Amino acid sequence: MSKFLDVLERVRDGVTAPLGFAATRAEKLPGIALVGHVSASAPDGFDAAGASTDAVIVSGAASPASLKELAAPVSVPFGPRVASLSAEDAEAYQSSGSDLLVFGLEGTAASAMASEDIARILCVDTGLEEAELRAVASLPVDAFLISMKDVSGPWTLQQLAALGTVSRRVDRYILLEVSEAPGGKDLETLRDVGVNALVVDVASLGAGGLSQLRAALLDMPRPSPRSRSRSRPILPGSGYTPPPEPEPDEDDDDD
Repeated sequence: MSKFLDVLERVRDGVTAPLGFAATRAEKLPGIALVGHVSASAPDGFDAAGASTDAVIVSGAASPASLKELAAPVSVPFGPRVASLSAEDAEAYQSSGSDLLVFGLEGTAASAMASEDIARILCVDTGLEEAELRAVASLPVDAFLISMKDVSGPWTLQQLAALGTVSRRVDRYILLEVSEAPGGKDLETLRDVGVNALVVDVASLGAGGLSQLRAALLDMPRPSPRSRSRSRPILPGSGYTPPPEPEPDEDDDDD
């Protein structure tokens, strides 16, 4: 299993505190995972990302081998962000140590999704039609990355509704790409609407900004049972309800 998917699962489900007097305290987990986005043209960001994030996405790497060399300073899961992906590329990235793949829909080969040992993350847009949403929900991917970098300041209900159009209707992890670090209450609201990880640009936030955001994520209160139920996806159905089965006929034979 992908290490990054394991992180997302633990963050989503939480860690049960061990029992017994000699048991150590349970690991403190953030309310939402933090993913750093680093450009291959600005490799200085890897040090900051490795210190504060749960995973690193790299754009602009020339090859799987160069990506492995660039990501050497980090001990967290890493992987490329590409426009499209072939089966050969997916295998080469995995062989070079990548734990996750971020890619677009158009031009990506179905055979590139063959491995279940690496996190497969598809970039999607908000505002998808119902039929399109059902189509992407059926694809063999593990997570969706939704970019909403145009949001600045406190989140509005309209922006949350646009995000929830996807997050509340698919049974996948949701990565949300933002340009600014959301505030404390916005972080809780984003988690409750179904966000599992934030993707931020390391160069824009810097080491200090990443550290502050990480601290805010760790300080998030655990969600209430009501919030957990609200964050469960509502899978889109086909709209067809089968007719009820007829009742079995009673035996009219008096014998």
